[in-house]
Amino acid sequence: MIEDRPEDWHPATFIAGSILSLALLASWFVEPARSLWLALDERFFWFTNQTLAPERPWQVLWAATNVRAFDLLAALSMVGLYAHYTLRRGRDQMARLIAVGLMLTSLLVVAKRFADALSLVHRRSPTLVHAESHRLSELVPWIPTKDAAVDSFPGDHCMVLLICAGVISYYLPRAWAAIAWVIAALFTVPRLMSGAHWLSDNLVGSVGVAAFVLTWALATPLHGVISDAFERILRRLRRNLARNHQQSVFKEDDEG
Repeated sequence: MIEDRPEDWHPATFIAGSILSLALLASWFVEPARSLWLALDERFFWFTNQTLAPERPWQVLWAATNVRAFDLLAALSMVGLYAHYTLRRGRDQMARLIAVGLMLTSLLVVAKRFADALSLVHRRSPTLVHAESHRLSELVPWIPTKDAAVDSFPGDHCMVLLICAGVISYYLPRAWAAIAWVIAALFTVPRLMSGAHWLSDNLVGSVGVAAFVLTWALATPLHGVISDAFERILRRLRRNLARNHQQSVFKEDDEG
C-alpha cells in the first residue's frame, strides 16, 4: 500500500500554480492577450533576425547551436548534472535518486502529451511565415541547422529543459539548481535566434505546460507516489539480482 504523505501537499502553491499556468496558456488563445503576444512575437523575431545578417562568425555560432547534436548536449548536460549529484551521495541513496530520475522521465512523457493536445492549433515558425527573413540554413548551408518548424507551439525543447530544471531545483541543493536553470536558459536561446520558434512558443507554451505539470507533480504527493513505486521496483530488482548471483555462486561451488 502506498504510504500517505500529507506533508507533500502544498494547497496554496497547487491552487496558485494551476490557475496561473492555465491563465498563461489561455492568454495565447483569447483576445486581447493573443494580439499582444503576436505583436511581441513579431517585434522580437525581427529584432533577433536582423542580427543574423552582417557577421559570418555570428551566423556560424547560431547555426552550430541549432544542430541535433547540440540538443543531445543539452540532454547530456542535465543528465550529467543529476548523475554528478547522485554519485556523490553514495550507494545507500542511489536507488532513491534513480527513482526520482525515472519519475522525471514520466513527467516529461505526460508533458509531451499535454503539449501535443495544444498543437491541435497549428502554428508555423517565423521563418516559414516570413519568406524574406534571414535563414541560417541558407546563410550557413554547410551546417545542418534547424531554423524552421511546421508546428512550433508550444516549444518542446524549452518545455523539457524547464521541467528538468524544476525537478532538480526541488530535489537537489541550490548550487545544482542554479546550474540547471543556467543550462535551461543557454540551450533555449538558440531556437529563438534561429527563428525556429516564436517568443510566445516558449514564454506561453513551454512555461505554461511546464508550470502546470510541475505544480501537479511537486505541490502534491504525486511525485512521492511515483518515485516510491520506482524505488520499490529497483530494490526488488536489486534483491533478485543478488539472490540469482548467490545461487549461481553456490551452484559453481557444488559442481566444483
